[in-house]
Amino acid sequence: MSEAIKLAVVCGDRSGPFYHDYGIPLFYFGNYNLITSTCYDAIALDVLKGHEIVQFQRQYAPESLMCLRWLKDNGIPTVAHVDDNVWNIPDGNPAKVTYQGSTLDRFFFILHEANAITTNTPYLVKLCKKYNPNVYLFRNLVESKITSYLTPGRDNPDEIRIGWHTTPHHWDDFPPVFPALVELVKNYPQVKLVFIGWLPNQVAEKIDFKRFEYYDFVPVDAFYPCLANLDFDIGIAPLMDNEFNHAKTARKMQEYAILKVPAVVANTPNYREWKHGETCIKPSTNDPDGWYKALKWVIEHKKERDKLADNAYKQVLMNHDINKFIYERAWSYYEIYEQVTGKKHPFAEDIQSRSPIPLTTTRMI
Repeated sequence: MSEAIKLAVVCGDRSGPFYHDYGIPLFYFGNYNLITSTCYDAIALDVLKGHEIVQFQRQYAPESLMCLRWLKDNGIPTVAHVDDNVWNIPDGNPAKVTYQGSTLDRFFFILHEANAITTNTPYLVKLCKKYNPNVYLFRNLVESKITSYLTPGRDNPDEIRIGWHTTPHHWDDFPPVFPALVELVKNYPQVKLVFIGWLPNQVAEKIDFKRFEYYDFVPVDAFYPCLANLDFDIGIAPLMDNEFNHAKTARKMQEYAILKVPAVVANTPNYREWKHGETCIKPSTNDPDGWYKALKWVIEHKKERDKLADNAYKQVLMNHDINKFIYERAWSYYEIYEQVTGKKHPFAEDIQSRSPIPLTTTRMI
């Protein structure tokens, strides 16, 4: 049998995006013998030149650009990853500090000079194709084993825990839902709010500390056990309908779904896959009144919210289960290898024969 393709990932950090897009998938690549992969936090040409393809995650340093050019000159395919809309970062968003001036220019050079780009949403595909015609769309993947982290039972079974896992990057998505949460706490004594990752200042100012919980960031490899055991009864995903957010995936909905947590999510294109009344609830209007009515309905209709959760669980397994679609992710790299080198990798046929789904091109034409 031929050997799997050798992939190197040069990561910009070891944060959540890395964990979701590479940390978990690379483990499965090895577990299913699809790709032999190694991650590097620093550029080292003598190490990278031993691989058949090199993926750059969030790179914009001058050294990264020089390395990419050297690899291309030596016939090693290079791939750049885009996981945010760096073209339309709102003023005040923490990401604005990173992506500006010469940093952003170098990032664009890397996109232009890489052999291919990978990204996570069709919206980002359109933006990336302005710099590179070879753009591959990564499907979001979730682990079904996340449910194994659940601990049965709770101290207060009558409590209804409304949860949101988020970051300061969502500071401008919170205002439409916040007044609704304040009213819900007033009108439903069994409701408790649960935040992980970021606590908006106004929560502590307007809501009694006994009515909410806050959990700070945890290491990314502890995130899923932590999220599972916060025991949400309802998950929320507020989001403003703007250009920056159009590039975001529906990962929050997918994570709620795999945990069988009924969700109320923003009525934006990001959640188009998830049908209102079937797999989730969406506010009719993105304002406090719309959010209050949506959450009120979910609170008062337990049987219906359980049906939403069951339907969402079935859908996330059908469309995003990593055990099913990890072959598709691996196939992207074999396609890039063939496109750049003009040679078919000898291991490609093995992947095709073992995949539980048909493997067709994942490049966005």
